[in-house]
Amino acid sequence: MKKLGMFLLLAWIAFQVSAQKIAVSGTIMDGELNEPMASASVALLKADSTLATGVNTDMNGKFRLSAKSGSYILRVSFMGYRTVYKNLTLTTQTPKVALGQITLRVNSVLLKGAEVTARLSKVEMKEDTFVYNSSAYRVPEGSALEELVKKLPGAEVEEDGTIKINGKEVKKIMVDGKEFFDNDTKMAMKNLPTNIIDKIKAYDKQSDYSKMTGIDDGEEETVLDLSIKKGMNQGWMTNTDLGYGTENRYTGKVMVNRFTDRLQMSLIGSINNTNDQGFPGGGFRGFGGGNSGQVTSKMVGLNFAWENGKKDREAGAFEINGNVRYSFRNTDNWSTVNSERFLSSGSSSSFGNSEDRSLSGATNINANLRLQWSPDTMTRIMFRPNFSYSKNYSNSNSLSLTFNQDPYAYVTNPLKDDLSKLFADSAVVNQNKNEGSSNSDSRSFDGMLMINRRLNSTGRNITLRLNGGYSDSESTSFSKSRTNYYLQDAREDYNHQYNLNPSKSYNYSADLSYSEPIFTGANLQFSYKFQYRYSDSDRTMYSLDSLLAKAADGDEQFEQFLKYQADGFPLTFVPGEDFLELCKNYRNSQYATYTEYNQEANAMFRYRLGEFKLNAGVSFQPQKTYMDYQKGDMDTSVVRQVFNWAPRVDLRYKISKTSMVRFRYSGRAGQPSMTNLLDVVDDSNPLSISRGNPGLKPSWTNTFFMFYNNYIPDLQRGWVFHMNAQMVNNSISTAMLYDEATGKTLSMPMNINGNWNTSGMVMFNTALGEKKYFNISTFTNVRYNNEVGYVSSNADFKDVYATITADEILKQTQKSITRSWNLGERLNLNFRNDLLDLGVNGNINYQHARNDIQENANLDTYTFSYGASAIINMPWNMSLSTDLTEESRRGYNDASMNTNELIWNAQLSQSFLKGNAATVSVQWYDILRQRSNISRTLSALERRDSWTNAINSYVMVHFIYRLNLMGGKEGRAGMPMGPGGGPGGHRGPAPLGFGGPR
Repeated sequence: MKKLGMFLLLAWIAFQVSAQKIAVSGTIMDGELNEPMASASVALLKADSTLATGVNTDMNGKFRLSAKSGSYILRVSFMGYRTVYKNLTLTTQTPKVALGQITLRVNSVLLKGAEVTARLSKVEMKEDTFVYNSSAYRVPEGSALEELVKKLPGAEVEEDGTIKINGKEVKKIMVDGKEFFDNDTKMAMKNLPTNIIDKIKAYDKQSDYSKMTGIDDGEEETVLDLSIKKGMNQGWMTNTDLGYGTENRYTGKVMVNRFTDRLQMSLIGSINNTNDQGFPGGGFRGFGGGNSGQVTSKMVGLNFAWENGKKDREAGAFEINGNVRYSFRNTDNWSTVNSERFLSSGSSSSFGNSEDRSLSGATNINANLRLQWSPDTMTRIMFRPNFSYSKNYSNSNSLSLTFNQDPYAYVTNPLKDDLSKLFADSAVVNQNKNEGSSNSDSRSFDGMLMINRRLNSTGRNITLRLNGGYSDSESTSFSKSRTNYYLQDAREDYNHQYNLNPSKSYNYSADLSYSEPIFTGANLQFSYKFQYRYSDSDRTMYSLDSLLAKAADGDEQFEQFLKYQADGFPLTFVPGEDFLELCKNYRNSQYATYTEYNQEANAMFRYRLGEFKLNAGVSFQPQKTYMDYQKGDMDTSVVRQVFNWAPRVDLRYKISKTSMVRFRYSGRAGQPSMTNLLDVVDDSNPLSISRGNPGLKPSWTNTFFMFYNNYIPDLQRGWVFHMNAQMVNNSISTAMLYDEATGKTLSMPMNINGNWNTSGMVMFNTALGEKKYFNISTFTNVRYNNEVGYVSSNADFKDVYATITADEILKQTQKSITRSWNLGERLNLNFRNDLLDLGVNGNINYQHARNDIQENANLDTYTFSYGASAIINMPWNMSLSTDLTEESRRGYNDASMNTNELIWNAQLSQSFLKGNAATVSVQWYDILRQRSNISRTLSALERRDSWTNAINSYVMVHFIYRLNLMGGKEGRAGMPMGPGGGPGGHRGPAPLGFGGPR
C-alpha cells in the first residue's frame, strides 16, 4: 500500500507540474511604421496545427497568454502583413517567457484566399476616452464622416446636424488633435471622406484656460478627434464629386487636402440643393434628405494648421491654426402644425391649426485664428482673434385658426375643409392671416490673449487672460395681419407694422489666476476676474395702419392714403419721414442701454492620490447692472446688484487602463432678465400679449452626473453607463391667461417650483465568435421629466392687462404638472467578412405622459423602426449598398400621423482607372416614396404635432474622382477607394473587400 500511495503521490505531483501554465508575453511592431500594432492576432498552435490558445494585442501592441508546458508554434498574423511563425518550447523551469518585440512586414503580394485571423474591435475605451476604429465600419462608397458617425455605438446625428455621443452634444471636431473649422462641426461631418480616417476619439476636452493653467473652470466640451491614416499625411489629396438627379437635384464639390507631419491644409468648395446644409453634396453624403424644408447651399472654406516641430512647452515651440469660411443658404420652408393648449380643470382645451410658408436666405463670413508660442520652457502665450459677418432676409405668409373644440371631430383638414359645421357650433374662435418680411446684417470682432508662466517645477504658476469684443447689427421688418374674432360678431383687427432694430455692444475683461502646491498631490488654485459689458438696443415700431385709420376718419392730412383703404399698404411700404414719425407706436417702441460690472472669484482644491482625483471649488460672483429704459410713458433708470455663487465637485477614480468611474455636482443661480422685472406691457402682437413681473426671484439649479465605463480588449467587449439629474428651485416659468371669446393670451413670467428631470444611458458593445465576424451593440436610454406650469381657462381681460397684477393672474390660473417618461432602445447586429457586410437593427422610443388636471394631455406614443442593411462587394470593382427600414408611429390624436413608412435606399457604384481613383455611382433615395416629415413636442402647457416639407425621393448619378499625390506607400495604396477598400482602408496594399482587421 505504501508503494502504491507513493506512486500515486508522485503521479499527482507530476500531473500538477505538467498542468502548471507558463505565461508568454511580448510586443508586436509594425515594420513599415515602426509603431506598436493593435489587434494583431497572436496564437499558440499544437504540433498538429490545432489552436491551443490565442489573443489579440492591446492598443499598445502588447499581448499576454498562458499555456501548459510543451512544444508549440507561435503564430502572429495581421491582414495585409506576412504571418510570422516561431517554434516555442515552454517548460516549468521558466514560468514567464518574454519574447520582446516581434516585427510584422507588409505582404507585397496579397493572395486572394488570404486568411483573416481577427477583426478589429468597433469601439475601445481608455479611461473616459472612446476610440472608434474606422475600418471596423462600412459605409456606402464615397460617404462622408457623417455616415460613419451615425454607425458608432452611442452616437446620434439629428436632422439639424447636432451630434451626440452617449447623450452629450459634440461641440467641436478636431483632426490629429488640431481644431478643424473651429466650432463648425458640419464642415467636417459633411466634407471629410471616411477613407482618410483611421480612428475617431470621443472625449471631454478642457478649455484653453484649464489646459494652460491647470485650473478647472468647468468649461469642458465634448469633441471628436479624428486620426488621419499614416501615409496620408505626406502629400496632397483631392476629391471631386459631381452629381445630378431627378427632381432637378444637383451637387458639386471639390476638396483639396495637404497633410504633412507639421502642416494641415483643407480647401473645400461646394454647391447643392439636396438639403446638405453642411454644404457638401452627393457622393459624400448618406441616404435621405431631412425635414428642414428645401435648401440650396453654396460655400467655400479654408482651414490650416502649422507647427514648427517643437514639442509643447519646449523653448521656441510655435503653432498657428485658423480658418476662413463663406457660405450662402437659401431655404424654402413649408410647415403645418396642429396644437392643443391645455387649460385648467373643468375646461376644454384650446386647439390651433396653422400653415406657414417662408423663403429665407443667409450669407455668412467667418474668420478665426489661434496662435500659441512658448518663448521658453516656463512661459506659454496664446492669442485668438475672431471675426464674423452675416446678412439675412426672409419673406413669409401664414394662416392660423383657433378652436374651442377639437376640429378633427368635424373635418379631416381644418385649414382647407368646409368649416360651416364648426361655425354653426360656435367652435371657431378666430382666424389670423399674416405676411412678413425682414432683413438684417451684423458683424462682430473679438479676441483673447492669455499668458501663462510657471514659477517652479512643482505646479506653481500664474496666468493672465485678457478678452475684448465688439458687435453691431441692424434689422428691419414688416408684418401685416388680419384677425377675425368669430365669437364677437365677426370683429376684425388689422395691423401693419414696420420695425427698426439697431443694436451694438462691446465688452472687455481681465482675469488673473494663481496655483500653489500645498503638499504632494495637492494644489490650491485662486483666480479673480473683472468684466465690463455695455449694450445699446433700440426697437422702434411704426403702426402704418394708423395712417389708414386717420384717412378713414376724414383727416385731410391723410387723404392721399385713401386709395389703400381696400387692401392696405403694400407690405414693405414706408411713408415719408414726416408721416413715419406720426405713426410711431410709442406704446411698443423701446430703447434700452445696459452697463454691467461683473466680478468673479474662484477657489479650487485639486488633489490626486494614485488613481484617485478630486477637484472641489466654489465661485463667487458679485454683479452690478445699470439699465436705462424707455417704453411708452416709462423712462426709468434701474440699478441691480446681485451676488451669485456656484459650487463644483468632481471625483474620478481610474479602476484600470480601460475603466473609470466619475461623479460631478454643480450648482448655479440664474437671474431673470431686467426687462422681465419691469412692469411694462407688450401688445405688438394682438393675439399674444406679455407683461413683466417686478416680483421675480432668482432661480437655483442643482446638477448631478455619474459615469462608469469598462472595456475588455481580449473579448472586444465594452459598456458605459451614465446618469444625469437636474432640479430647479424658483424656476422662471410663464403664467398665461386665455380668453376663450377672442383666443387672445396674456402671459407673465412667474417663479414656480417642482421642475426637475433625470436621465440615464447604458451602452454595450461586443464582438462575437472566435474570429470576431459578428458584432452586437445596444444603446438604452431613459428620461423622466417633471414639468410644472400655470394654465387657465377663461379670462376676459380686454384692457385689464394694463393693470393686472401677478397675484390676480395666479388667482385665475392653476398649477399643472406633466409627468413624462421617455424610453428608448437601439439594437444592432452586424456580420462582416471580406465580401459583404450585413446588419439588422431595431429602434423604439416610447413616451408616456400624464397631466394631473387635464386628461387631454395624457399621451402614450410610440416611434419604432426595424430593418436591415447590406454592402456587397462584387467582381470588377463593383459594390452594392442598400438599406430597408420600416418606420412606424402610434398614439397620435391625428390619425394621419399614425403612419407606417417602408424606407428603401440603394446605391450601385463602379470604380475604375488606376488604383480605382474614379467612381460612378447611382443613388436612389426612398425608392418606395413613403417617407413623411412628422414630429411631436410636448410640454406642461401644450402639445404640438407638425409636418414640414423636405426632399425625400429622388435618383442621383455621381462621378467621383480622387487623387493622392506624393503620399507615403500606405497613403497611395489606401487612398483610391473602390469596392476593395473600406471606409478606413488598410495599413498596407488594399486586399479584396472593405476594411479588414485594422
